[in-house]
Amino acid sequence: MTASMGLDIPAEHKFLSVLGTAVSSFVELVGDATLAYAVQLAVHEVCANAIDHAYPQEAGAMPDEARIRVQVQANGEAVRARVADNGRFFDPHTLNWPLTTQWETVETADGAAYRLLHVAEPGIDQERGRGIFLIRQLMDEVLYAGQAGQNVWQLTKVLQ
Repeated sequence: MTASMGLDIPAEHKFLSVLGTAVSSFVELVGDATLAYAVQLAVHEVCANAIDHAYPQEAGAMPDEARIRVQVQANGEAVRARVADNGRFFDPHTLNWPLTTQWETVETADGAAYRLLHVAEPGIDQERGRGIFLIRQLMDEVLYAGQAGQNVWQLTKVLQ
């Protein structure tokens, strides 16, 4: 059986708790609390990064069209989350990451994407970069692509 859910929220931090509750509750229906927490935290970090980095913020004002769309699908093999925003595109190979990262370019059904292979563990004094590290540690596969004016993250957690 395949089950899925989706949410479309404004790209604002105050909506992340609602998103987290929905994702966690949904994943718990098909898995357990540990799996639900892992998926919820990874989705939360992707969304927080989109809010902080994908949208230019002037005087704290977020444009009305700044949205984040999250779809979560579960079957007997894996839980997959797709997180899309319409903010600024970036190239993972050229971005000045706060931590050492390794990406590879892969072809998907939707075109070229970047697979996150490794993120160095942040040091105790590291101010930025913990989110991408957590995402990689929690998920079995992390893909990013700029598709049709959107940033799209595909997160996969294989069921044990």
